[in-house]
Amino acid sequence: MKEIDSNDSTWDNQTMGSEANADDSDTILKQSPPIIAVFVIGYLSVFVVCIVGNLLVIYVVMKIPRMRTVTNYFILNLATSDLLVAVFCIPFTLVDNIIKGWPFGEFMCRLSPAAATISVAASVFTLVAIALDRYYAVLYPTVSKFTVRSTIWTIRLIWFLAIIMGIPVMVIMGPPAEEDNPSGAQMCIERWPTEDYRRAFTVSLLLVCFLLPLSIIGYLYVRIGYRIWFNMSPGQTKASHDARTSVTKRKTKVIKMLLVVVVLFTLTWLPLHVVMMLSDFGRLSKSQEQVVWFYVFPVANWLSYLHSAIDPLVYGYYNRAVRSEFKSMRTRSMQSSIAMTSFSEGRTRMSTIGRSTRRAAEHTSTPSELLRD
Repeated sequence: MKEIDSNDSTWDNQTMGSEANADDSDTILKQSPPIIAVFVIGYLSVFVVCIVGNLLVIYVVMKIPRMRTVTNYFILNLATSDLLVAVFCIPFTLVDNIIKGWPFGEFMCRLSPAAATISVAASVFTLVAIALDRYYAVLYPTVSKFTVRSTIWTIRLIWFLAIIMGIPVMVIMGPPAEEDNPSGAQMCIERWPTEDYRRAFTVSLLLVCFLLPLSIIGYLYVRIGYRIWFNMSPGQTKASHDARTSVTKRKTKVIKMLLVVVVLFTLTWLPLHVVMMLSDFGRLSKSQEQVVWFYVFPVANWLSYLHSAIDPLVYGYYNRAVRSEFKSMRTRSMQSSIAMTSFSEGRTRMSTIGRSTRRAAEHTSTPSELLRD
């Protein structure tokens, strides 16, 4: 993120509506306390959902051998990259968005933005791989597609490309030169040789991490949706009305899932890229940059992280195998809870009433019978 020098004497110290001036030199906060409270609650909520959801997906796929399919390997990789987004992006971005300066040192100044770029790129590239896997599974079910070996190599390629995207970030991030920072405050800024280099990188991020993936995913899912909706399965024309209605409902559910994926990807990532393009090509005044970076950018960043928190819900819920395992885990948890409750109640009765109660406890319903009831 481009650092804004709030101590610049030419800064336009105007009030943003009814909010207190966020760039006063006697405070390190960029916004007023109510705005900061909203940002903290929003970011921490996404952080918790992202951690819990993606850890559950990783646990299910890694723990259960029959879950280790080609599609689930991609979902596992997506969950891993989204988990890294939560770890390396959300806490540091939250702090950077609400205070001036950089309190984490030079090492994290280079590592955190680079790791954020790598994990985000890996997440986006994995979404493309999932779309390709589904495309071949639906349109060419009899043709050899992804195998376990090719899937592993695809995942390696995803991370290789993601690391390539993160290398420039690690190189250009760092503290400002001493002559540019007379106050000696800890800062983390982008140090591009010229503005043209920074703009070229911004455009490349827009193309490689948004427009190109969105175009590929959109095209593949349109083809999948067309095939699913307009191609009838053998014997469907002669099927009963109820059977055709059931098939139509299943098709509608798949189409909705495809639309949800495309729409969520667009809505959560577009604002951030718009903000970056606006900053580089919009020729904003310093007061306008303040509004963008202090208020608009944190919201756009939050939306992009929200996508990593939603991924487990979308790809986990709409994946029948993952969904069934979640239900099995919940059922086993309920059975264990009922068993422990029954065991505890039986011990209590035996200790307080005696042998007659012990005989009655032997006829207590088992956990499976309670579930059947």
